Amino acid sequence: MTLIALLQARNEQRFLPGWLENVAPCVDGIIALDDGSTDATADILRSHPKVMELLSNPPGQPWDERGNQMALIQAGRRHGARWFFCIDADERLERAVADRIGDLLREADTGNIHIYSFQHRELWGDRHHYRSDGDWNTAACYRLFRNDPTHRRFDPRPLHRYWFPFELAANLESWGRHTQLNIYHLRMIAASDRTARMERYEAMDPQGLYEPKKGYRYMIDEAGLQRTRVPPERDFLPVADPAVPVAAH
Repeated sequence: MTLIALLQARNEQRFLPGWLENVAPCVDGIIALDDGSTDATADILRSHPKVMELLSNPPGQPWDERGNQMALIQAGRRHGARWFFCIDADERLERAVADRIGDLLREADTGNIHIYSFQHRELWGDRHHYRSDGDWNTAACYRLFRNDPTHRRFDPRPLHRYWFPFELAANLESWGRHTQLNIYHLRMIAASDRTARMERYEAMDPQGLYEPKKGYRYMIDEAGLQRTRVPPERDFLPVADPAVPVAAH
């Protein structure tokens, strides 16, 4: 199996239909972990033909980001993945990724590339605009990386951690490449979602230990707000994504 998408999800039935339509065409298979969901998350994942394994945790346990991600990495290694693509349920890949993913992996094999980063765009107000003032415009994330079973040192943080191993982190300058392709985040479109997201992280990290520079209030702060329109050719599928809120301002 060449490219496997990894997904951890808890009560994500709102986002999963669009995620599967968006991500499945880009990968050879999907390994997902249902983290004690009480909605239809497990049923939606189990029924999709690209989901090759569905891990599960019992309901009622605290969110264990590191434990979930390590379980998914281990499952991907059992399935012989050459590459991992880590995309959250509330994220979407721009439509060009499906056409270019093969070229990226071939480029990696010839150019000694082990990890790719993407522009991370926080959609704001609707699906056609992302926030672009200050640091919002330059945010990038490393989500596509080569699976090397000899790499065994992973981020110990329980929140906001890197998926990729420290062996790659130590060699980003020589092994990394930025794609300039976009990953769009849907859970910042609506003010209600932004507030709920902030409150969730404040509850999990009340002292701000894992977001020491900004805290979590930045998620709802619109001071200096600037938005940039998503070019039509860089939009994402599905066009009618059921997870995108209507009248989100």
